[in-house]
Amino acid sequence: MGRTSVCLMLGLLATMAPAKADPIKTSGGLVSGVAVSDSAVRAYKGIPFAKPPVGDLRWRAPQRAEPWTGTLVADKFGPSCMQPDPTPGHSIFTRIFYTPIKPTSEDCLYLNIWTAALAGEKRPVMVWIPGGGFRGGSSSVEIYDGAELARKGVVLVSVNYRLWKFGFLAAPELSAESEHHASGNYGLLDQIAALQWVKENIAAFGGDPDNVTIFGQSAGSVAANYLMISPLAKGLFHRVIGESGGAFAPAVSNSPQLRSLWISWLQNLPDAEAVGSKLMTALKVSNLADLRQKSAEEILAVPSATRFESAIPILDRYVLPATADEIFAAGRQNDVPLLLGSTADEGSNFPVIRTLPAFREDARKTFGPFADAFLGVYEANDDAQAAAVSAAATRDRLLAWPTLQWARAQAHTSHSKVFYYYFAHHPPAPPEERFVENLGMDLGAYHGAELPYVFGNFVPPEWPWSGTDRELAQTISQYWVNFATNGDPNAPGLPQWPAFDPNASSVLYIDKTITPGPIPNQKSIALWDTFAAKWKAQE
Repeated sequence: MGRTSVCLMLGLLATMAPAKADPIKTSGGLVSGVAVSDSAVRAYKGIPFAKPPVGDLRWRAPQRAEPWTGTLVADKFGPSCMQPDPTPGHSIFTRIFYTPIKPTSEDCLYLNIWTAALAGEKRPVMVWIPGGGFRGGSSSVEIYDGAELARKGVVLVSVNYRLWKFGFLAAPELSAESEHHASGNYGLLDQIAALQWVKENIAAFGGDPDNVTIFGQSAGSVAANYLMISPLAKGLFHRVIGESGGAFAPAVSNSPQLRSLWISWLQNLPDAEAVGSKLMTALKVSNLADLRQKSAEEILAVPSATRFESAIPILDRYVLPATADEIFAAGRQNDVPLLLGSTADEGSNFPVIRTLPAFREDARKTFGPFADAFLGVYEANDDAQAAAVSAAATRDRLLAWPTLQWARAQAHTSHSKVFYYYFAHHPPAPPEERFVENLGMDLGAYHGAELPYVFGNFVPPEWPWSGTDRELAQTISQYWVNFATNGDPNAPGLPQWPAFDPNASSVLYIDKTITPGPIPNQKSIALWDTFAAKWKAQE
C-alpha cells in the first residue's frame, strides 16, 4: 500500500466516529459547537480563555475568564486582537494571512477547538499559535481552519494573543506596578494562559492534557521557541513544532555595528521601557490611569520609529529569564521533542532591493566593516541578481539561520529527538500573482508556503491546486499528526525522516519528492555563524 493510501485510511478512520455530544462543561460554563460539513468534526469557536484585557486590565497579565450562565453557543470566531493595517504591496501575503482578520478589538482573548473525539477519548492535542510579526494576524484566518487535522485524529486548538502596542508594551510605570518588576510580555502571557485553559479543559473535548503539541509559523514559531525557555510554561506542552522562525538572533550588543547585523526578535527591558515612555509623551499623559483611558485607535495612531518597536518579546527576567542562546546552552529549556524547519524562498514575499547599486549601498550602510564578507556570499552583478540575493539574505538573516540554530542548540543539549525539514515545493500561484512586484522573481516556496499542506486548506481556493499538491498535503499533515501523537513523524508508508544531526544528511527536503539531504544553503549559513561568533566574542 502506498503512502497516500495509508494517509487516506488513517484520515478515514479518524472521521468514522461521531464527535462528543454537546453541551460540554468547561471551567467557564457549558459550551455547544457546530458540525463541520460532511464529517464527524465539531467546531467550537470563540471560547473566552481570559477576561477581556480592557480598561484597568490593559497591559496586565491575563485574568481568569468570568463564568457564564446557560450555554455558550460557540459558532463564530471572537474578534481579532487590535493591530495596524497590513503593509500594502505584497498581495499574496496580505490576502492569505491578513485580509480576513476583521473585526478587531481589545476584547480578543478567545480560542477555537476542532474535535471528532468520542466521550472518554484522549486524543493528542495540537495548539496553533498564529504568526504575523507579533504585530498582526489572527486565529480566524481561513488557512488555519482545524477541521482537516481533527479528521486525522487530533484535537486542534487555535488561540489569539495580544499584539503590538497592546501585547508587548513596556514602561517604567508598568514595571513598577508589577510584583515581578517586569512588563511587556503580555502576548506571551496570553499564550501561557491559553495553555493553562487547555490543560484544565481539553479532556472534556476528547483531548489528552498530557499530550499537547504547540506549533506556530513565523512569529508563532518564535513564540513557541520562547515558550520552551519560559519557566511559566513548564509542563503545559509536551512537543513543539516550529515553522520558519526562531528566537536565536542575539538580543543585545554594545556595538551598533554588530547590532545592525541582526533582525532580532528580542529587546532588552530598559530599551522597551523607553518606548513606553515615548508613547506616554506622544499621548500627553503622565500616569498609567490616563494611558489606560486612551482609546485603542489613539494608541495605534502613534507612529513607531521602526516596524518592530513595541512589537517583539522582551528580556524581562520573569517570563523570559534569559536569552534562548543562554537557556539552551545551559540545558535549562523545557526539554521536549522538536520538529522544525523553514522554506526555500522565505524572503521572496518580503521587501526586496530592486537595483544592484542600492543593494551594495544598503550592505555598506547596514554591515559596515562586515559588508565585504556579506557581499562575498550574496554576490550580484546586475539588478535581477541583486533582487534575488536581497531576498535570500532576508531569508537567512531573519528566518532560516535562527530556526536552524534552534535545532542545533536543541540537538546539542537535549536528550529529546529533533526533526528538521526544508520545504522547497512551489504552491501553484498563478502568473499574475507569482512574481514579486513585476521583478520577474518567482515567489517559489515563499514564507508560509507550507501552511496549505500542513492544515489541508488550499487557500486561495481559486489557485490551480493539483493532485500532487493534495497528495503532498496528506503526507505533510500526517507527519505533523504523527509527531503530535508520539514525538516522531515517522510511520509505515511515509518516506523515512531521520532525526536531525547537524553533521549528517539528516534534513528532510520536502518537494514533489521527499528525501533526506544536508543542511541547505551552507555557504550563507556559515556567514551568519561567523557573525554570531563575532557577536559572542564582544559580549
